[in-house]
Amino acid sequence: MGKDPVVPHLSSKAVGPLGVCHLPRMWLKILLHATGRLPAGYRHGTGGFDERTAQDLGFDRDEFIAFVEKELPNYLECEAWVRAHAKHLDAETIRKHNELVHRDKPDWMAAAQRAFVGLDDPSAKDASLLNDLDDWLTVHEQVTKGTLPQLQLSSLNAALTEVLKTLLDKTRASRATIRIDMPSIKFEPSKPAAEAKHAGVESILDVAVPVETLRRESRPQLTDGEMIGPVLHDGRITAWIAVEAEGNRRWSSADAEALDRAVLSAAEILDEVTRTPVSV
Repeated sequence: MGKDPVVPHLSSKAVGPLGVCHLPRMWLKILLHATGRLPAGYRHGTGGFDERTAQDLGFDRDEFIAFVEKELPNYLECEAWVRAHAKHLDAETIRKHNELVHRDKPDWMAAAQRAFVGLDDPSAKDASLLNDLDDWLTVHEQVTKGTLPQLQLSSLNAALTEVLKTLLDKTRASRATIRIDMPSIKFEPSKPAAEAKHAGVESILDVAVPVETLRRESRPQLTDGEMIGPVLHDGRITAWIAVEAEGNRRWSSADAEALDRAVLSAAEILDEVTRTPVSV
């Protein structure tokens, strides 16, 4: 089986017989990841529209990921699994979900993505449209130049979520988050920049915490129930990963090593997305 990356340029607006937006794209990204062909910068099941699709339709995200990775189903087989496991497939739920897929991106993120694709239209903020243009430009560069573009700021959340998901699986923790302290790219740490968590664990992506308190807690820590790993950029701590477990769990050396690998991966991602500054 070939291992060349395949850009998942199925739009979030694409639907199958169920009429659910994003489900085909979610299926394709997990399938590509399972076969080692998903490019960097794309999530596969955790966070973003992927996680929201599972939540809206009422099926277990991790069970869906495991099914696609193990069985490598075609799309209709994927939909058959969703029909058998989803709790909410009524027309109104699907309508509301599909409306969500057309939400606007935050202004700074939309601006960064427009700059990457070369679109000079400040009114263009639709998440699906901008992601489509991003995919198409990436495909164009791949087929005309044989390369993939540098990881972009607009892909930062997805790339970091993938790092956190791997860390979560390795440590069997309940949640992993990363906070970024880089005002130059519109990130301050009061809210996590990315999060991976198990089903049933409440998200803290929108929970604000005083910034100065968080900065004091960014030092390396290994305590019962929590690990903190600082991420260095240009010689200073610019981000930190927190891993949380239920109860007062004691971490193993393998857990600490998994955190170290995640910290190095996050540093590489931050280095890449800031290599070519974009005005946002």
